[in-house]
Amino acid sequence: MKRILNSYKLLVLLLLWVGGWSLAACSMMETDQSDCPPVDTGLYISFKYDYNIQRSDMFRDHVGGVTAYIFDEQNKFVTQQSENNATLTGYVPLKAYDYRMRLDLPQGTYKVVALAHQVAYEETLQGSGSKYRRTQLSAGDDISKLQVLLDRQPTSSGVSQVVHENLPLDTLFHAMSKTITRADAQSSDTLSMTRNTNMLTVTLRQLDDQANVSTDDFEVYILDNNGTTNHDNSVAQDEDIMYSPHDTWTTEFADTDGTVLQRAAHYGLNFNRLIYYSNSSDNALLVVRNKATQTNVATINLPDCLAQGRNAVERYQYTPQEFLDREYNYKLDFFLKGDEWLYIDLRISILSWSMRIQNVDF
Repeated sequence: MKRILNSYKLLVLLLLWVGGWSLAACSMMETDQSDCPPVDTGLYISFKYDYNIQRSDMFRDHVGGVTAYIFDEQNKFVTQQSENNATLTGYVPLKAYDYRMRLDLPQGTYKVVALAHQVAYEETLQGSGSKYRRTQLSAGDDISKLQVLLDRQPTSSGVSQVVHENLPLDTLFHAMSKTITRADAQSSDTLSMTRNTNMLTVTLRQLDDQANVSTDDFEVYILDNNGTTNHDNSVAQDEDIMYSPHDTWTTEFADTDGTVLQRAAHYGLNFNRLIYYSNSSDNALLVVRNKATQTNVATINLPDCLAQGRNAVERYQYTPQEFLDREYNYKLDFFLKGDEWLYIDLRISILSWSMRIQNVDF
């Protein structure tokens, strides 16, 4: 019996010793964290581009370079950070579905403005053609100083012209966050981008003399005052500018003997974000002018005309402005009778959808 009690005492002492050692080890773990990885307290920004007519996130397919401009709670510039794909080296971070930009910022409240292109901003400034140029910011500059100016040159007519040198514009995207708080722990936000650069193909067809039309016969251009974009993606009405086609071509249809039966003249234009104004006199104009007769064949309220395409997605009940911001690829086929247009076929990127607009509708 005495031997059993002694064994019991030894077991108790052993358990007490092990327990004390364990408590000491736990205490050491609580105070010595030198081998533990640091806590990630950065601000992470994700981007998406689903503000389109397809309602699908196409950021990874359309954007190849993005810059985030960071402002404090007084809307003063703090810093900026860029991330770009480098296709030649195979480094394409923006193509990852889970891509996030990490901003190493102290605790505080911030606002982020993002500008993006299909390639790095510095790459867009190389070569020929008109450029989107961003204002340079210094620490403490107000957010209102951030603008994007589209190159233009004055002409003898008094209207500046976008000199594209037969090249399309680089695609510009914009996004702006609400206020973001960077707390002790990791913070994150997602910015939704708007595409500002639009494409329009104008096609001219003659109804009476169907083979008698050429791109050389007409002058086609857009007049607007949308050459400067503000930090919040509003358009600064600074001056009227003219967009002329960066590409023109004529197509024809011939019979088996080679006799041309029909021709169509095509004009490809790029232009900056359209704004739909309730006062129609403030809206952009599409002008088609016969060079020989010096007659304006068509002078079209362009935002109003293109916004009628929202009938293709009527179930979403887009406002004219939301539709113009979501859609970016338009086609207008003018059917002419001499120097007068009778109707237009409007087509957008939705497959097989089109709408006929009669001249009397305007």
